[in-house]
Amino acid sequence: MLRNQIYILLLWMLAMPAFAAYGSPNNSNNSNSTAREILRFDTMYAVNGPFVSHVPAQLSDPTIRDILGDSLPWKINKSIKGVLSANGLLKVQVRGLVFPYSPNDEAYFRALVSCQAVENNVIVVKNLITAPFRTGGRHNNPNLIAKGNADIKARLQLPRPCVAPIIMILNGDAQAGNLWFAVTGL
Repeated sequence: MLRNQIYILLLWMLAMPAFAAYGSPNNSNNSNSTAREILRFDTMYAVNGPFVSHVPAQLSDPTIRDILGDSLPWKINKSIKGVLSANGLLKVQVRGLVFPYSPNDEAYFRALVSCQAVENNVIVVKNLITAPFRTGGRHNNPNLIAKGNADIKARLQLPRPCVAPIIMILNGDAQAGNLWFAVTGL
């Protein structure tokens, strides 16, 4: 009996440094947090139906995190997938984001990360938007633009905390306002 207790104590002593080096799995402030994934997704919902906004926009138009849906419906022919890391790195691969009955006409897409955050002890929405990314390849070829493809890679300064993050694909022209074409979901 004493021998078993000594073995257990010895194993516990050998294992403690490994647990201490790893840190608590519930501690989001440990040094490994910059490499952690906050959100990984391989589905998005393209704006359509009741999420489509009016032209001109009306107060009754629905928003998601203060962003209007486009005034025309969209569809995803292939896929949109991506990952958001705790260090703010966002990677999104867009393949086939187009209109239901015609090709894409947007030369650029942008991505938005939306978080619930806290400022002065009040819950607020924080929307972080990337620079525009080409949909037509390196030279913005019109034939490639029509396919609705883009590779988005950007580092954003995430608020702390960043609760309930949502990723959106937006129109490329910020001067036209922010309109979402696709959002994380089914």
